[in-house]
Amino acid sequence: MTRLYGAVRVLLILWVVVTVVFVTLRLTPGDPAELLLGPTAGRQDNAERLAEIRAAYGLDKSIPVQYGIFLGNLATGDLGVSNRSQRPVIEMIGTAAPVTIWLIVLSVTAAVPASILLGTLAAERRGSGRDATIRTVATVFIAIPSFWLGLLLLNWFASGLRWFPSRGFEPLLADPLAFAAHMTLPVLTLAIFLIGSFTRFVYTETADTLERDYITVGRAMGLSRRSILFRFSAKNSLTPLIIVVGVEIGTLIGGAVIVEEVFGLPGLGRLLLAGVMSRDYPVVQGTVLIITLAVILINILSEWLYRLITPQARA
Repeated sequence: MTRLYGAVRVLLILWVVVTVVFVTLRLTPGDPAELLLGPTAGRQDNAERLAEIRAAYGLDKSIPVQYGIFLGNLATGDLGVSNRSQRPVIEMIGTAAPVTIWLIVLSVTAAVPASILLGTLAAERRGSGRDATIRTVATVFIAIPSFWLGLLLLNWFASGLRWFPSRGFEPLLADPLAFAAHMTLPVLTLAIFLIGSFTRFVYTETADTLERDYITVGRAMGLSRRSILFRFSAKNSLTPLIIVVGVEIGTLIGGAVIVEEVFGLPGLGRLLLAGVMSRDYPVVQGTVLIITLAVILINILSEWLYRLITPQARA
């Protein structure tokens, strides 16, 4: 019964999201057919051509009819064809998704150990200069706009020092070194925000853990400082951090949209932004659907992992 309820809830969330996106796109001023035709769309002799384009993409039908066709296609797994490129949307998403996945996975992988180290070191010396410095840096990391930071890193390390390429992407299997070079600055841009957010969380959790009775007992038994900090305190912080990563996935994807645009990464964020700018309805609808589904599944996975490794949560 619980699984059935969960499945129904997921389907309901997906339906609400795609419906809101569908209606919003069609109520927003602007005609996709005119954008496809270009600057000559306003000429009188192009009226017939505009009508042909609208008919070809079903834009001449009423919104309820378009919605019914959209849901019918969606039920069969058909996300449609891009108005711009004429490619199947599912194929475009399949090409873009690995780029975004790499960006997010590498950013989280870099941010988690750095956050555990910084948060633990700050909590160990609460009220000290080290504590104040680390927490200030974490706050600054959170406050820095990703767009501005990305441009700053591009200016320093790509345009100035020429250590890294400024834009583009190379698949890992095609050229591992080029992949690393193209991903370093985007990952650093996204990871800096995560380090700030995760460090503050680890700090709070670790500071609370260090005040518990079993830590005092461990100190009395002669356990080393390293054992207390990283075997007990940091380990206890890692478990709830799994939930935080799941909760932050929506923010991560939002940040990925900005980072991908700044660095020219052909990921889901850039695909979505290009679809919005060109009013490519199928691309926007399909991309939002896949992103929403990914967010839901990652949240479910993080909750499952938390319950798996936390006996109290299973009780």
